[in-house]
Amino acid sequence: MALLGIGYRGTGRSFLPACFWLAVGFVLAGEPAASTAMAATLRPSGVVHGASVYLSDVFDGLDAGQDRLLGPAPAPGKTITIGGSQLIALADQYGVDWDDQSSSTSLSLTRAGHVLGRDEYAALVRKAISQDGETGSVVVDVTSFTPLVAGENEQDPATLLNLNWDHKTGLFSATVQPAHAAGDAGADRFPLRGSIRPVQPVMVYDHALPSGHIIQPDDMHIDPAFSGTVPPLARSLPEPERMIGMALVRTVGAGQPVQGTDLRRAVLVHRGDPVLLSYNSTGIRLTATGRALEDGGSGQFVHALNLGSRMVLIGKVTASGEVRVDASSTAIPPDSEEVKRLGINSLMLGDGSHP
Repeated sequence: MALLGIGYRGTGRSFLPACFWLAVGFVLAGEPAASTAMAATLRPSGVVHGASVYLSDVFDGLDAGQDRLLGPAPAPGKTITIGGSQLIALADQYGVDWDDQSSSTSLSLTRAGHVLGRDEYAALVRKAISQDGETGSVVVDVTSFTPLVAGENEQDPATLLNLNWDHKTGLFSATVQPAHAAGDAGADRFPLRGSIRPVQPVMVYDHALPSGHIIQPDDMHIDPAFSGTVPPLARSLPEPERMIGMALVRTVGAGQPVQGTDLRRAVLVHRGDPVLLSYNSTGIRLTATGRALEDGGSGQFVHALNLGSRMVLIGKVTASGEVRVDASSTAIPPDSEEVKRLGINSLMLGDGSHP
């Protein structure tokens, strides 16, 4: 059986195919054997690194220029076995001085290769998408595939067929055709499934932050090519400047998308609490003690009572317990109609600190 070169399946190993010996016996038959015998030894086993098998893959110790092409190599990851009689015939044809030759020995040659995984299949999908005329970068997540052994440095180990991408759900399906078919045409094909999502700009956290943290300008940035999963609540955020001063309601990690439910307005000034009023103008800074007439977060405008002048002022909350008076606003008497329309309890405008 080995002498005839008949192959078999099931173990990934086969005897040297008949076409191998046709190549040796006829295609190369015109090449003369070396006039001087070469001292050589049979390799205990071998790894073939290309698409062809050479004499040097079988015997070690050949002289320079004595190597010969013998035939095609097996598929990547597969093994062929050369029987003793075939080895003796090779040695005789090419003048190899093989002292330990025996018809009972054999040599196994395995084609080197590497296994295609998720990343390689994802690259195939991206290539197919670009060939279909799709523009823009995408992130491909392969969820169902069959591992495939490809040859070393093989440029196109497989072809992607019938790519079907549902742009609404992001799901895709395709068929993979290996370059090295082991059976009838199409018998080696297998399905490939996963999801595709476009790369898009997303607001993310710069670093890990604890729950209750007050957001600062350097806590977030826009990642122009975010490749992760974008939660629905990360697509409808307020302007970045409006998020400054808001408080986190949960602990977040670096690089995570900012979601609307992550933040709440942090109350820095509480209704009825004492506040420091400040007034800034060119070359002038005045401060006074006041009382907040309503709750306010960072950047919000609130009404406050100046306890010295007993006038109601409008200012922006700048920090906990601090209000910067708006220079363009006008002080309002506590008994004015405007103050009454605000619905402020009269006790808040008196000497007591709380109603």
